[in-house]
Amino acid sequence: MKKITLDKLPELAAALMEKGTLVAPVKEDAGFNFREISNAGQVDLNFHNTIISPKSAFFPQMEDFVRYQTGKLITEAAPVELNLRPVFLFGVRPCDVKSFEIMDIHFSGTGVVDPYWQKRREAATIFGYAFDLDVPAEAEEFYLTMGIGAADPEGSDIFMMKNNDDLLLKSITPKGEKLLTELNGLAEASADEQKYFDNSIAAGRDFKTRFTCVDDKAIAKKFEGLFHNTDFWEKVSNACLSCGVCTFVCPTCYCFDICDETLFSQGTRRRVWDACMFTDFTLEASGHNPRTKVYQRLRQKICHKYSYHVRKYGVISCVGCGRCTRHCPVNIDIFSIVDAAVKA
Repeated sequence: MKKITLDKLPELAAALMEKGTLVAPVKEDAGFNFREISNAGQVDLNFHNTIISPKSAFFPQMEDFVRYQTGKLITEAAPVELNLRPVFLFGVRPCDVKSFEIMDIHFSGTGVVDPYWQKRREAATIFGYAFDLDVPAEAEEFYLTMGIGAADPEGSDIFMMKNNDDLLLKSITPKGEKLLTELNGLAEASADEQKYFDNSIAAGRDFKTRFTCVDDKAIAKKFEGLFHNTDFWEKVSNACLSCGVCTFVCPTCYCFDICDETLFSQGTRRRVWDACMFTDFTLEASGHNPRTKVYQRLRQKICHKYSYHVRKYGVISCVGCGRCTRHCPVNIDIFSIVDAAVKA
């Protein structure tokens, strides 16, 4: 295990930037977000969690696939190649690290591999980052309900946590171990620091967030039984604006649309994020829309995460990060909906 003083964080960032692309939390006017770092001094670990999840490191909000010229043969279209440098995704909270595992199911685990997702995942080294156990969880968070601890290292290549004025770094995978041996400026951690690291991981599993007892199969059946309970869904969706913020900040929402854009005979086919909460998400070419009502769209989102996904893949597609509640303009709380379903 290695360590570095927090005041030398820019030196660590600079060393990573020499090896590849560094993506890390940056303080912005509205809060913190993951950004590609151009100046080592931009990296800031004094955050609770970012506004947008780091899924865009592997699944960009807008991504070009093919470029072509109108009026020419389709065989002359040119695919957009991914020429990736090594990517270091730095400072990812445990609930967000878990989201990558869930997203892997869709983009590489169903037999049809998305090459864009897969190549970005392969190029990335993930630096997980423990929540501060001395600071209470935010009111919206419920990752403990999802079985995720505040300091869980699983899924990270290197896991980090603060210890007073030091940042402790421990390799979790061979990829992480190789990188730590290559980085200069890191000191060896002491036996006491190793003990502190291990104790913090254990304490993180008892760290309190909002909690309700959720069994995967049981909650899937609960929502299946509630599917036709229109009163339940109209009540929980009464304030919903169908703005889609909940899906855009969510680390496990993966809906997208494929669209073409042409300008002066130059065309681009690209993938862009979409959301089941949007009014025209299910609008068919015939003009028919099977989900015209707000409650139907909210029901789709909740049931997909807690019922359909469990039945198909055996895991809930939610990590309890609380972003959807935190950024909802009308304070719709997914945890309260799940809790109500548990008690129904």
